[in-house]
Amino acid sequence: MPLSAQILFGLIILYLLLTAVVYVFQRRLMYNPHTHVNTPHRNESPELEEITLQTNDGLKLVSYYKAPKTNQAGELYPTVLYMHGNTGPASDAAHKLIPLVNAGYGVLLLEYRGFGPNPGSPTEKGLIADAEAALHFIHLKQGKQAKVYYYGMSMGTGVANGLAEKRPPAGLIQEGGFTSMTEAAKVHYPIFPVKYIIKDSFDSQRRIASLRAPLLVLHGEKDRTVPVEQGKAIFETAPGPDKTLKIYPEGAHINLYDFGASDDVVEWLNLHL
Repeated sequence: MPLSAQILFGLIILYLLLTAVVYVFQRRLMYNPHTHVNTPHRNESPELEEITLQTNDGLKLVSYYKAPKTNQAGELYPTVLYMHGNTGPASDAAHKLIPLVNAGYGVLLLEYRGFGPNPGSPTEKGLIADAEAALHFIHLKQGKQAKVYYYGMSMGTGVANGLAEKRPPAGLIQEGGFTSMTEAAKVHYPIFPVKYIIKDSFDSQRRIASLRAPLLVLHGEKDRTVPVEQGKAIFETAPGPDKTLKIYPEGAHINLYDFGASDDVVEWLNLHL
């Protein structure tokens, strides 16, 4: 065999081996529960009650809850169910809930299986089941009529869309969201046949096509983790007339609250009271 053919054959074998490694270990690449999201606000948090959620597949998950306040008419404010990204524990995102709590909204900060102190291993199906357990907890506390908004950040947008497909929300907030995990992975692993080997596709663009609730999309123009075009595509795909797109020219993936996103979220929620 000529040397050039040997080199080509070796490269093909190496590529196939690398593809096999990515396939086998893809969930370790996708989910990073033990790495913190380092922001200047990471240690800030409202006062939240530690709660236990019971999933339909038998897991008990620690999460965090704050009941909503009542308005002058004695009615409860809505509750925001927050689903964080693929990196770090839920507590890294708790600072985002401070403006919501201060405005009177209830919050439930969901901690996924395999994250923080929780048992289990994360998968798309499992994380959506975790979100269902969180929604069930809110209904137990506040009644089936409770008005609940879903708020997903990054990977959490995929979880939120999976939940919304099953249990329609009062409204949906997407921060740094992707059209699908498949498309997001192609950005970072362009040499691999991601479409054919991915296990957890989180197909948000397909799911959001059935959304009938109000939608708020937040995205940074300088986002290098999930390109802004994917956030715009989610916005365009959503069929309802009540949808809002906020693009932050200097925003990246995890710093939109440094550019006024917290005010935009509270203002949007207040408009839908």
